[in-house]
Amino acid sequence: MQELELPNGLWITNESCVIMKHRKVAIISDLHIGLESVLEAQGLHFPHIQTDTMKASIQRIVERYHPQQFVILGDLKHEFSKNLTQEWSEVQRLLGILQEHGKVVVIKGNHDNYLATIASKMGIELVDQYEMDGVNFSHGHVPTDLRPLVIGHEHPSIRLFDSVGACVKMPCFIHLAKEQILIVPAFSPLASGTDFTGATSDSVMSPILRSCDLTMAIAYGVSEIGLLNLGELGRLGRRQAW
Repeated sequence: MQELELPNGLWITNESCVIMKHRKVAIISDLHIGLESVLEAQGLHFPHIQTDTMKASIQRIVERYHPQQFVILGDLKHEFSKNLTQEWSEVQRLLGILQEHGKVVVIKGNHDNYLATIASKMGIELVDQYEMDGVNFSHGHVPTDLRPLVIGHEHPSIRLFDSVGACVKMPCFIHLAKEQILIVPAFSPLASGTDFTGATSDSVMSPILRSCDLTMAIAYGVSEIGLLNLGELGRLGRRQAW
């Protein structure tokens, strides 16, 4: 399946985004623009293809869902301390593409220091949290009691093993129905994130999740063949077969 409806008018999709169809809104998270430059400074060299890959994903979202608004759940850029040259150019490039299709709202994440300079230059709304039709949106790095809630920050993924021990790491949505929380996978193809296979409240980054029963959360994997219902996290052991 390419999409699945969850409560509160939220549709999760195989493009690692959430759609509010009745409002024509697309929600994405954790783009981490500029990550390649940071890795290069650490001696790791990757082709600068991340923005082009995300641009192609955005095009598919636009063609399928025709959104008139984009909400970014934080960590639009990667570097903590300053706006790198790559970030300046590629953030403006990507935001410009989104603005062609309507309003853009950026929720400030823990990586988004100095983002206000770029956002104000482009007339982009930069907020700490956002609400629409009773659904709350935040990055996830700051505690909040608001529910229902959609967050990013964790970059959730699941490890699946075959019968001979080969492993694939799959980005996924995590839905905590009881707690009314939806965790969105990273939109960045380079941000592998937190392994939620057998995750506990002590192993997550977000303070929002530390009082939650993660064993009952449902994981929906994002794969080349579509969304996969992987079941409850409590049933996904470290050697889960696929």
